[in-house]
Amino acid sequence: FALGAAADYLSRVGTERVERRALELNRLLTGRLSAAGWQVLSPLEDESARSAETLVACAERGRVVAHLSRRGVAVTQKPEGIRVATHLFNDEDDIARLVAALAETRGQN
Repeated sequence: FALGAAADYLSRVGTERVERRALELNRLLTGRLSAAGWQVLSPLEDESARSAETLVACAERGRVVAHLSRRGVAVTQKPEGIRVATHLFNDEDDIARLVAALAETRGQN
């Protein structure tokens, strides 16, 4: 039943609207990460190559992922750093919480 309800909801919202929102949030995310001094490894120059997933350089991936998890931020550990994804259910507060939690990791040893 849940899958059917989710499919109905997505159909009502529209996949184009979901994509627009996810990419809008991704632009905000990458801008805030860059402004905070984080190296974004995902391609940003070509807007047609942008996706809702962002790869962020991070040396101590395991520690950072664990810290973010304790702060209620879900990311994925990757060999180069962490992967952050934006979606329809995210909002600007989620991005602010991620950036703030990442800033906290810089003060830890």
